[in-house]
Parts: sequence; structure tokens; C-alpha cells
Amino acid sequence: MSKGWEFVFDERLGIALPQLERDWNLYSRADQERMIETWEKVKARIPDRVHELEAVINVNQLQVSQEDDWDTVCDLYAEIYRIASIINDLNIWKNVEQYLSHQEEQSPGIAEEHTNREK
Repeated sequence: MSKGWEFVFDERLGIALPQLERDWNLYSRADQERMIETWEKVKARIPDRVHELEAVINVNQLQVSQEDDWDTVCDLYAEIYRIASIINDLNIWKNVEQYLSHQEEQSPGIAEEHTNREK
């Protein structure tokens, strides 16, 4: 983690998550931009990952409907709940929005110049 941050693959979720060594505001604007760009690429893959997991849940639900052994049904439901928890966490991560804490310095516009000018 030579630059003070990295994205580390999370086996449970199946995506890379950000690992920061310090507070977000302490990173340079350039680092923040690189992290946001990387995060947006990761987030773009989350819906596909959710779809994969939903397919597994559907298979398990079909097995539940055809299973006669109560212990097996309980195991299948436990697996469904585990996968549903992963989907829930992925949806939380999908909604994480990060913004730059360093604003670009801009020269004042004409209206601002007139407002700030001494009269």
C-alpha cells in the first residue's frame, strides 16, 4: 500500500473494497480522483454480482421445493439467508458515493468580481 490506499478483493462479496490508511480528506485531489475512478469501475460490476447470487438463490429455492428431508431444507434456507446477506451488503456498497474534498480553484466570475469589488 505504497500510495496509502488500495482496493483489496473481498472473497465474501466478490468485489474489491477500498482500504485507506488515513482519512479521506488527507489524500491529494489526484489520489482522490484515482480512487473514485477505481471505485466507479468496481461499482459498475456490483449488479452483475448480485444477479449471479440471485441465480444461486433461485436454484436453492427450487431444491427446497423438491426436498423431503427437513435437515436438508434447513441447510438450503441457511445458504439462501447467507447469500441474501451478501446481496444486501453489495447493495449498500453500490450506494456509496464518494466526492472530492478538494475543490478546483477557479478564478472569480464576473458577478463575483462585482460583488467583491470595493465601492
